[in-house]
Formats: sequence, structure tokens, C-alpha cells
Amino acid sequence: MKKNHIQHMIAMCTFLVILMAGAAVAAQVTPPAFRMPTGNTKFENITVVIFDTETTGFSPAKDRLVEIGAVKVRNGEVLGERTWLINPKRYIPYYVQEVHNITSEMVKDQPTFAEVYPEFLDFINGCVLIAHNAPFDIRFIAAEAERNNLPPPKNAVLDSLALFRNWYPELKSHRVSDLIDLFSIETDGLQAHRATDDSLFVYYAIQKEMEQRNEAPRFKELLQSAGRVHRFVE
Repeated sequence: MKKNHIQHMIAMCTFLVILMAGAAVAAQVTPPAFRMPTGNTKFENITVVIFDTETTGFSPAKDRLVEIGAVKVRNGEVLGERTWLINPKRYIPYYVQEVHNITSEMVKDQPTFAEVYPEFLDFINGCVLIAHNAPFDIRFIAAEAERNNLPPPKNAVLDSLALFRNWYPELKSHRVSDLIDLFSIETDGLQAHRATDDSLFVYYAIQKEMEQRNEAPRFKELLQSAGRVHRFVE
């Protein structure tokens, strides 16, 4: 057998091994089923995960995730916090580093999206998700999942930006920083434009608003204010 034929066979075998390994990983990742709470469910009985992402840019097709932050809450109590720094396998532009302060050096030895994704799915299992400007975060996670041949999450997502625009139409801006000022939220030890801390800011603002409502707010109040439910697969 000629040498070039042997090299070709070795290359094909290597490709098939990599392909089968990727398929095996994808087969092992199964997003948990999600059951939407009824509108009459008390808000205090719903477990919510507020999450945020940081990226290398604005295009889900061209850019990559560098961080996912998530905070799990129920009845005003923080049940857990997770932060995943992610190696995007590419350089983070300087102007983007200026926004979230995540450098290429910080993520070069971090796991890839495919490696942290199962942990993210486990953390959000059974929870209603909330994100500020949710379509942005949803598109990035969905794009990363598709890029890695992984199934997207099944959880419903509410957009806190829509919530705050509905609740406070008089405000000129509904950025998280504006809500911090509105509610005089204590931010010692927290850093804006980092995923987990931004999630905490959103949670504090929602909690403050709910505390001003009736004694037992229902999930339908949140749904009505959010306007619509987002999904990772539309």
C-alpha cells in the first residue's frame, strides 16, 4: 500500500474518531424538561434563575461567549450563584475588554462552552429564567449550543428589560445601572458588566418591586409585565 494511501486512511480514521466523540458528548447532554408555572402560582413559590452573558462582540454568528453568570432565587432567598468563565478560542477585542474587564489572558486556560454547558443546564433545571435584554443572551447561548451540536435549553425566559420598561415608563433609560440608582441598591463588592453581578442587580431590582406590590404577588403579574415568554428555540 502506498504511503499517501496510508496517510489518507489515518486522517480519515482520526476524523471519524473526533466526529464520533463529538456525537457521544452531544448525546449525553439532554436539557431537563421544563414545566411552566401556572399564572396563579404565588411568586414566592417559583424558583427563578437570573442569568447574564459576556461575549467577544455583538454577533451570535461571529462572536463567542466568554462568561455566563447566574443567580438562583426563591422567595427572596439566594439559593446559589455560579460564574463560568469560558475560553472562546479567539482573541477578545480591546474595546470589548474595556466593557466587561475580561481579558484573553483570563480565559485562555478556562473550559470551553461545551464543557461548561452541562453544568449550566443542571443549575437552571426546573427554573424560570430571567435576563436583561433576554433576546441577546438567548441568541448567544442558542448559537453556541448549535455550533457544538448540543440541544438548547427548554426553560422559559422572561425579559427584565421589558419588565422595567413596563413598571417604570417615566425613566429615560432602563439599564441595570439606572435601576440600581432608582432603588439605592447596595453595590459594595459587586462589579457592573460582569455576568453574575449584573444578574444580582436585576434580582435586587425585581425583588424591590415585588415587595411594593400586594402581599402575595402571583406569577401572572410577572408574565403580564414581561409581555411575552421567550424560548431558546422560537
